Amino acid sequence: MHFIKGEIKKSLHLPFFIISCIGVVFVCLISEGYVSLSGKTYTIMELMFFLNKEAMLTDTLMNRYDIWIKGIGTWTQLLIVFFLSIGYRYTISNEKQTGFNRFLLIRESNFKYAVSKLFSAMFSGGVIMLTGYMIFGIIIFARFPAINEYPPADISVYMEMHPDFNEPLFCLMRCMGAFLYGMCVNLFAYLAAVFFVDKYILICLPIMLKYIWRQVVIKIQNDALVKENEFIINLSSVLSWESLLDINQYTYRNVLLSLAVAVLIYLLGFLLTLYLLKRKGAEFGFE
Repeated sequence: MHFIKGEIKKSLHLPFFIISCIGVVFVCLISEGYVSLSGKTYTIMELMFFLNKEAMLTDTLMNRYDIWIKGIGTWTQLLIVFFLSIGYRYTISNEKQTGFNRFLLIRESNFKYAVSKLFSAMFSGGVIMLTGYMIFGIIIFARFPAINEYPPADISVYMEMHPDFNEPLFCLMRCMGAFLYGMCVNLFAYLAAVFFVDKYILICLPIMLKYIWRQVVIKIQNDALVKENEFIINLSSVLSWESLLDINQYTYRNVLLSLAVAVLIYLLGFLLTLYLLKRKGAEFGFE
């Protein structure tokens, strides 16, 4: 286990960890937070800096929990891949370019090396996503009103629309979902690092892979909605890892299936790493 812990520590090296968490907070803040009746959209950052609390209390959609969950918006879903894997990508690229991975392979074994990289990518992605999202949540909860601060009539309407609303429980489940989401999304960086060494490729390729994956899922989902194919609609939901963020009594099955798909892809990358190590040793990977 010590070799796995060592790899995780490298991926969560403090300077990289701090930068990554700040990045997660930033992309959450630039997500769309509110749409006015005129159709004008406002980012969460704009609401924070330019709206006072009295204005926030005019619409229950600006309560702190609803704003927090909106932090995982379109830009977040795309850019989060970059910030989750800064330490992991830097470490693996540096080891391959300097030849340090040869020393690691001599000291350990192909299997231990591949296992340590696998767990490092999974765990570091989850921890960074959870930490950054919790920091973002603290900022939001400090700045936006709770639902019980609204007028009684507004609270009543909100509770009718969300009859099971329980803020502490929902926050706990959301944090669990954030960890799983970060763990699954980081597989794009893991797969890119299997094949490539160059830092610039490792910066761009995971974002591109996430974008392509997201567009394919949206295409499948839209086609299924047109054809009213319930099975394909459910399948597209499983393939969309954003669904992991909403864990509740109705979504456990889809959450488990989504995790199974992500773990399967990770395992394929792991087996491919073992194969390349056996064939080419420390020299595998394109510049």
